[in-house]
Amino acid sequence: MKRLILLSLLFLIPSSVLAVEISVGTTNLSIPSPVGYSLITSDMQPYVKLTERFVPPMNEQFAKFLPEADAAIAARGEIPQSHRHFSVQTAKALIQPFISNNDFAQFKRKIKTQNEDIFKKAELQMPDWLEKINKGIAMDYNVDLGISIDRPLPLPSHSETERSLAYSTFVKYKINDEEGKPSFFEGIVTATLVHVQGKVLFLYVNAEKSGLDWCRTESSKWADAVIAANPSTGDIAARESKHSQGDFDWEKIFVKGTLGAIMGGILGIIGYFSKRRNVPGKEQKKGKIDGKSSDRKEERLCVCGNCEYLISKNSDGFCPECGHRLEE
Repeated sequence: MKRLILLSLLFLIPSSVLAVEISVGTTNLSIPSPVGYSLITSDMQPYVKLTERFVPPMNEQFAKFLPEADAAIAARGEIPQSHRHFSVQTAKALIQPFISNNDFAQFKRKIKTQNEDIFKKAELQMPDWLEKINKGIAMDYNVDLGISIDRPLPLPSHSETERSLAYSTFVKYKINDEEGKPSFFEGIVTATLVHVQGKVLFLYVNAEKSGLDWCRTESSKWADAVIAANPSTGDIAARESKHSQGDFDWEKIFVKGTLGAIMGGILGIIGYFSKRRNVPGKEQKKGKIDGKSSDRKEERLCVCGNCEYLISKNSDGFCPECGHRLEE
């Protein structure tokens, strides 16, 4: 009877308050879901495939969270327009090694003393990687987004504890509009490095430019929750207290963490991309839409980007399938 009651209560708990179990090498960690946010799962296609493009190849992403309403949109096979999201990554070089307290202290010193110089090195890697991303999206969706990033503006670290260090960065992104002209979006990301059970995680919280205070507040709450959920005790605590466990290139690792933070913000403009993902391909632009002949000058697409056909301009201005207003 008690088991039945516990199971019944479990189903009453919102998904946003449950924790996600991840494995970093052989270490199992618990990541609490931010309040009001839901885990993005592998079946939420095509959103998951698209977001994976923006994880640096030298990093591993373990979990991503969207607002519950946006996660429901992703579950329906659509691409949500969410500027605010949470994600957990680490550098692949840190997955297997055990990180001591002294190692983590060295990492934090490197960030605080060489933050701007390391950001400049991260900037040098962005153009080549973005070129690959743009080519991949063009091949998959026949859309030339031309995504690029202006010089990020890193702010000094604003929060530090024995097990964490947080800093924020303003980033300006460019994406081509429907006519191929550049449009811009400015965002903010707060990255918090946390040291738990001999592992270092990169916790990213992204938002629109005006969301700096929100980013910092929510990032602090989340980092505290992650640290509390993964206490170091017994043998793990003893190993962490040893002087050093390895020789790490912390500068190179921080470059990887920086790239993960900056690239994640691109997802804030993915909702814009979703409007264009059904733009007809080359053959369709010549007059074929789903096997039917059409005159591009007399028809237009639904703004939601999810309807698979063009609607005549003679309609009342709204899509008969989803109810959205039609493009002009």
